[in-house]
Amino acid sequence: MAQEAKSPEAETVAEVLSVQAAEGLSNRQVARILDCSPAVWSQIRAGKYAGDAAKYLARAAQWLRERRERRGGAESDYVETSIGRAIMAVCARAWQLPCIGRIVTESGAGKTAALAEFARRRGNKALYLAVGELVADKRGLLADLAERLAVGLPRRPTAYDRASAVRRRFADSYAGGKGTPFLVLVDEATVLAPSAINLLRNFHDDPACRVGVVLADTARLDAYLRSPSGIAGGNEQLRSRCGAAYAHTKGEEIALSDVKAVAGSVLAGIGFDPKRLGAEDWKFLHRLAQKDGRLRNVVYRLTAVRDVAEAAGARPSYSARELDFAATLVGERCELDHREPPFVILHRAGRSGAGRAAVA
Repeated sequence: MAQEAKSPEAETVAEVLSVQAAEGLSNRQVARILDCSPAVWSQIRAGKYAGDAAKYLARAAQWLRERRERRGGAESDYVETSIGRAIMAVCARAWQLPCIGRIVTESGAGKTAALAEFARRRGNKALYLAVGELVADKRGLLADLAERLAVGLPRRPTAYDRASAVRRRFADSYAGGKGTPFLVLVDEATVLAPSAINLLRNFHDDPACRVGVVLADTARLDAYLRSPSGIAGGNEQLRSRCGAAYAHTKGEEIALSDVKAVAGSVLAGIGFDPKRLGAEDWKFLHRLAQKDGRLRNVVYRLTAVRDVAEAAGARPSYSARELDFAATLVGERCELDHREPPFVILHRAGRSGAGRAAVA
């Protein structure tokens, strides 16, 4: 006898269950995706929901479609640099041991992009936290962790309820050493109060959790971790657990290869072949990357050239002269005398739209 075909609704539920099992998602996490309660999702997955499940299944189908589209396209727009590789190596070591890692770079060196990319690649076993004022203290950090991890909480949870639920989530992941330790990546870590950082150390020290932790910030992080204020004994216990570290110190040169990787990605994204840039153009961009703002300067200047050229009805070549001309758009001063815009100004000429050059 032929097996009865599943309905589209049943197939959607089966696919969600397959993803849930493969990625270790809790019922609460799936329920949040579908915008329903965990109890409703439990009834839907068991085929016992008495209400109209159409709207939840429609959301499930949309979520599954988006996952397939992401998987079919480029995984991310992350650009790999030598600094990014070093940061990822620290993250990998902190996750594998697990231990506490420390990352110090200047602003604009690519720290945030590398941390976020590492968390993306680790899926539901890593959490990237861009720390802000709302999560600066221990209570705020616990609330943020509980929400991001989608842990089960009572209706009016206390700080202890949140801490216990987060600990269970970490412990479930570690599974007494038979599972995968969780990794928490903290960007702008000096915003956290000492008690909040110490809370992360407590999760790391807990033999049931063994959470890996990476603290990242600018040079002020080292001074912060050596400060005697905040908690008794300062952060001596945390520093002793730092088994991985990377520092790109102030004044250290950004490699030309990193400049070419970032600039090449930006130019390719706006439809310009980076191979058309000459030695002087790369020299100009390399010099920009040594200033405060680092690789971010390269991105801002290239997009400024694009915007200025577009406003002028011009075709940009991203030459050193054009890069200098666009300085004022990003709050910098031009180094050269620009009596006329150094762009190829486009004039409509017949059907082809070919242009004549009007250059400085």
